[in-house]
Amino acid sequence: MKRSWYFLPLGILLVSVLVHQLLLLISALLLFLIFLLIDIWSTFCLVNLRYRRSFSQQRASFGEEIVLTQLLENAKLLPLSWVRVSDRVPLALVFRGLSPHLIPDGRRAIIESLFSPRWYERITRSYRLRCLARGVHTFGPTVLWSGDLFGFVSRHQELDNREQILVYPPLVPLTRLGLPARYPFGERRMPQRLLEDPARVSGIRDYRQGDELRRVHWKASARAMCLQSKIYEASATYTLALFLNMPPPLSLLELGVSQELKELAICAAASVADWGLQAGYAVGLYCNGMLSGLEGGGAGPETLPSGPAQDDLEPRSSIIRLPPASGARQRQRILEALARVEPYYGEPIETIMGVERSHLPFGATVVLVTSAINEALLSALQRFQRSGHPVSMLCIGQVQVPAANVPGVRVQHIGGEGTWRAILASFERGQDTPGSA
Repeated sequence: MKRSWYFLPLGILLVSVLVHQLLLLISALLLFLIFLLIDIWSTFCLVNLRYRRSFSQQRASFGEEIVLTQLLENAKLLPLSWVRVSDRVPLALVFRGLSPHLIPDGRRAIIESLFSPRWYERITRSYRLRCLARGVHTFGPTVLWSGDLFGFVSRHQELDNREQILVYPPLVPLTRLGLPARYPFGERRMPQRLLEDPARVSGIRDYRQGDELRRVHWKASARAMCLQSKIYEASATYTLALFLNMPPPLSLLELGVSQELKELAICAAASVADWGLQAGYAVGLYCNGMLSGLEGGGAGPETLPSGPAQDDLEPRSSIIRLPPASGARQRQRILEALARVEPYYGEPIETIMGVERSHLPFGATVVLVTSAINEALLSALQRFQRSGHPVSMLCIGQVQVPAANVPGVRVQHIGGEGTWRAILASFERGQDTPGSA
């Protein structure tokens, strides 16, 4: 409040003394008292005023509901007639039940909440959010507004309290994607059959008639002056290598790949990975996209929920590489990576496939999820097939691949925008259980 305002009651007071008017004197004193109250409230309204936002959980499955709680605390003797809280929230998340007053602001929205805290009072409000959008969702910053009793003067304070929640991609049964219920990527005759892994050499032995040339250990043969063959370790688990092709943003426009097709590809990759882990596979994920929202990756000062995926992924890398593994920890790594992945101008997927081909164990099943096809990609798939890997390609959208062009590769079309809309509608109606497939 401007100090010059006090000259008004002072002037009235002087006039009342000069003309000996008691009514003017009382008016001057009342006006001075009002200005004093306005000054006190506008000066101390934001002092010891605390706001905190919390979530019932910071990781959520697609379609799951979480609770957003707002807590406002007035930790002083001075009561406040009004406090307005403007909190930025992602527009993609749907409020259920009692909805706050939302003001759209681009891809985000502003929650306007009005409080009237008394002295030393805490007020909490809770809202239910339905997570129907994959990705990292940022809340904040928050602006607190308050002022005097009469609303003449207001002050504001911005809180840099950005927080994020992570929503996993939807998981659906593979039959929803048009894949067979049993053996979607080829028959597995003996689930416990031991396979020799050429990438893991446990020793050497004398050469036997019929050994392949690639089994011969040439350095050991030179030292022993006779042919020696490698002894490979036996692998008792099956491996599924999942490759997700994320074309660069400009290529997405050129190829007509929409946001819906991108989300369908990520949904398909997550569902295949979840199926493989439940079926006993060691599942690995390889993608040419970029992780969004990680610290140091251009996301700013937001506070991210920590998790195992952050320990295994390079935030500045344009390649997502999770070597094959099994168990709940690997499932969370894969889902977190797919929750954060976005298109980026990185390596083409066929380059990544060429690098990883020599690292995969012999007989590993290779699955490619893609919405774009080129000759280099088809050649990479054929090299996998010639190396003894069962290969499947899941095509998104209008991609058409004649089987004659990729002999030995299982080509399956899992739909386009309509398929994604049907999946999204089923989660909106609650027909699909969050986190299950």
